[in-house]
Amino acid sequence: MSIERKYQVFVSSTYSDLPEARQELMLALLSLGMIPVGMELYPTESNNHWSMIQKLINECDYYLVLVGGRYGTLSPIGLSYTHREYVYASTKGKPVLALLHDAPDFLPAERREATREGDVRFNDFRKLLQQKCLVRYWNAPADLAEAVRKGMPALVQKAPSSGWVRAAASDAAADLEVQMLKQRIEALEREKEELTQGLRPPLEHLARGSDRVTLGYSCNVFIKGDCKVSSAQTSLTWDQVIASVAPQMLEEVPESVMRQALEEHITRTALNDVQVVMPKAHAVRNVVLDTDSFNQVKIHLRALGLIRKCPPRPGRTQVAWQLTPLGDQAMSQLLARRRP
Repeated sequence: MSIERKYQVFVSSTYSDLPEARQELMLALLSLGMIPVGMELYPTESNNHWSMIQKLINECDYYLVLVGGRYGTLSPIGLSYTHREYVYASTKGKPVLALLHDAPDFLPAERREATREGDVRFNDFRKLLQQKCLVRYWNAPADLAEAVRKGMPALVQKAPSSGWVRAAASDAAADLEVQMLKQRIEALEREKEELTQGLRPPLEHLARGSDRVTLGYSCNVFIKGDCKVSSAQTSLTWDQVIASVAPQMLEEVPESVMRQALEEHITRTALNDVQVVMPKAHAVRNVVLDTDSFNQVKIHLRALGLIRKCPPRPGRTQVAWQLTPLGDQAMSQLLARRRP
């Protein structure tokens, strides 16, 4: 039985230059039966509202960023508030739709950045969205209805979310959940059997311990006040990889948690990595691990028998992973404190 769902969408944009576009965007989302929320409710670009913005993003199913010709007011961390919201949504694994103006250089001067530094930041942010997100383009505010009508269903299909369900549908939802739980029990039984058979020492030819792996990532690099997105590499031992992700994986966790743990570990030495090719860099922010590198880590830890893929659960859209007993043992050997 199909259950009607409404999805909550966080709308992020610069404020003063896009009032008409934002109004059209809100109406377009409402016409699709979606619930738009965001800075329209909290129009002051102030860090005092950051905790509220985080809460709203956490509660939303999807994140939509509307970009015209401005980068926007800088937040205390050196990114614009719009850029900062995007980074936070990405770290929380929110599916993102970016609506980009297709000719920002031809917008009136008051709707573009007034400085060269602002232009650089704007162009870097725009390129980042083009590389990382589902993108639709618009030219006039009236174009946004069509962009949303095509973009949001595509995003929902690509990354389904639980959304909101009317209370009247709860009985049908409960029946569906019972059926899915039965399927989960069957999957867990199969997983248990596979896990029992898979409890064996790692194959001798697999890299482990002090063997090293090179991981690629992108990040924001700050040089003399300028910020740009750059690629870099770091070299970690497999023991370091395991130590960084294992404590978060004692219970089932989505891939985004595993990935974030690796990114936080890489961030500690990212400035040193970047300074190899950019000696004048003085700060690095927003490390994003390359998908190929993350997949390499995930597959290798699974091959070593340290993590296992968890069966799907009702309402869960991301793949989840958990330590195996062998992985728990490896973590304890690496991180438990020894007697002096």
